[in-house]
Amino acid sequence: MHKAINIKLFGEEYMKNTKISLKLLTLIIFCLIVCVSISTINAEINFKNKEHANEKIINITKYFSIPEVREQNDFLNIYLNESNSLLSKSGEPILPVFLETFEFPLGTKIKELNCFSSDFGEMKLSKKIKLSSEPSTVECESAEENEINDNFYFKNQLFPEEIYSYKISGGLNRNNEYTTFLTVQLSPIRYNPLVNNIKYAKVINLEIIYEEPSDIYVFPNEYDLLIISYDNFAPLLKPLIDHKNSHGIKTITVTLNDIYNSVFFPVEGRDNPEKIKYFIKNAVENWSVKYVMLVGNYVKMPIRYVNLETDKGEKYEELEFISDLYYSDIFDYEGNFSNWDTDNDGIYGEWPYPENLSMSDDVDLCPDVYIGRLACMYGFEVKILVDKIIEYEENSFESNWFNNIIVVGGDTFNEINYGYNTNYDEGIEANKKALEFMESFKAVKIWTSLGNLTTSNIQNEVSKGSGFLYFCGHGNPSQWGTHENSDNNWTEGVFLRDMLKFTNDGRYPILMVGGCHNSQFDVSLLNLLKDPQHSLYYSTWVPECWSWFSVAKKGGGAIASIGSSGYGCVGIGDWYGNGIPDCIEGFDGWFETQFFRLYNEENIDILGETYGQLIVDYVNNFPVYTYRWDGKVVETHVLFGDPSLKIGGYQ
Repeated sequence: MHKAINIKLFGEEYMKNTKISLKLLTLIIFCLIVCVSISTINAEINFKNKEHANEKIINITKYFSIPEVREQNDFLNIYLNESNSLLSKSGEPILPVFLETFEFPLGTKIKELNCFSSDFGEMKLSKKIKLSSEPSTVECESAEENEINDNFYFKNQLFPEEIYSYKISGGLNRNNEYTTFLTVQLSPIRYNPLVNNIKYAKVINLEIIYEEPSDIYVFPNEYDLLIISYDNFAPLLKPLIDHKNSHGIKTITVTLNDIYNSVFFPVEGRDNPEKIKYFIKNAVENWSVKYVMLVGNYVKMPIRYVNLETDKGEKYEELEFISDLYYSDIFDYEGNFSNWDTDNDGIYGEWPYPENLSMSDDVDLCPDVYIGRLACMYGFEVKILVDKIIEYEENSFESNWFNNIIVVGGDTFNEINYGYNTNYDEGIEANKKALEFMESFKAVKIWTSLGNLTTSNIQNEVSKGSGFLYFCGHGNPSQWGTHENSDNNWTEGVFLRDMLKFTNDGRYPILMVGGCHNSQFDVSLLNLLKDPQHSLYYSTWVPECWSWFSVAKKGGGAIASIGSSGYGCVGIGDWYGNGIPDCIEGFDGWFETQFFRLYNEENIDILGETYGQLIVDYVNNFPVYTYRWDGKVVETHVLFGDPSLKIGGYQ
């Protein structure tokens, strides 16, 4: 999300043939004073806030060491001690960068950014810098390691063009405050592919001039949880409302007819999903609602398809998918309504493939409320979920079974097919990363490398009970599966029918599933009549999708699940050569595993907040507005369950 603000860049290549202005001279003198007073090696970012009329200023000085160059086969990788992220868009060179996110009250105006870099160095390279690969979604027949983009290597210009960039978003921070997030990316190393050298800056100074809003977003505290229900389901929710109120979660149920007939607020919006979203906005502003639970499947509770396109015209084309994040992203960073259709053409979250390098619609993506869905088709499913949620929150606290975490994985992408000179089992590596964050939990490992990944073993272990369950591999709406290392054959996995043997009644885990379309819930037996070939091939003919079926099951299954409604994407190999598998450095693997860190290391133990902060962190750490695969990660994921759920139950 870029904003039209005044940006000024100062540096070696910008100063030639230019008269130094008084303002520039003043800035240079200031920076010299700062440099004298701070060590040039170990200095941290320094902040100095100043008041000038209604404007405030943040001054930042960051020092960088000399880059390190390492060979990896026929290419080079560049390393920088101070970096905390990478430029890694497919077809572009992998370069280290430094990211910093600043938080301001929602509606803050970022008036001006000024940047000055100094103490330059230059380094001639012996080989080309390695270009990043596309993430992978499904098995393919073959792939080449680092197909060289000849057009890129013949460019006689520095990459990236500017020494810094920024993005702005708006949403809830960890304190549940409405926040404008400003993420600044400093790029001290830039690469000229034709000349084949890098230029680097050892010092970067950044000045941020901003103006906070006169009114802070604080709303009347009437309700915490808003339940929006299909009309016939509403009476079945009363026991849950009583339970929530008894634990201090002030709860109200509103039906679709209430929304459409202006019972609480005047109806607004062009179609039913937008009417619901405007109602949520009014509920936030008038009731201070923090959690929103949608009750009904895609037929009974409207959904929003978003049009972020991938692989158009090819085998794995996907031009639209469901995104419940649409309902969660209420405000943009200025506090305006985020309608996801800023060009008003009726196409939401538009990102044409492959020509557009960024979104056609301005989509903020950061949650302003915490959304979860009970995708119930029938009333008896509502009763099942009401009973499971109450039982879980009342009885889970300090239960022995809750301290178990079950992880299931194998070799998601086969080295035989991809030839990336790695032997990582991507699913297992992601499982291991999750276990690092969950050290206090007892790990139950069901891995192809251990020879124990069978359907019956999964059924037996799940039936014993666990606090968390993490599958990482391949999927579709009807099943999940994976491979053994260097084996194209599928292992035993879990089909919908296999979940019927989960007997963990009262011992329900939170399920995280890595795999394509496991949470695609616009499925129906009627699809066999509409398009039998497509529905059979993509398994959209099943009555309910895999992730939701695990939650809706009576007498066992999960209490909530998180998975993707579309194609997933995973990094393969170790393209950067840093010894960290790409499958956990970005895309779905990063997204899935960071959930466990937020829960167990940051102690965010309300399900919707854990999931919501996961999305905020992804938006702030990855180029979601300029790289479609990163945008797709946050847009496709769906939370099935109660967003106000107390993980581990109430004491």
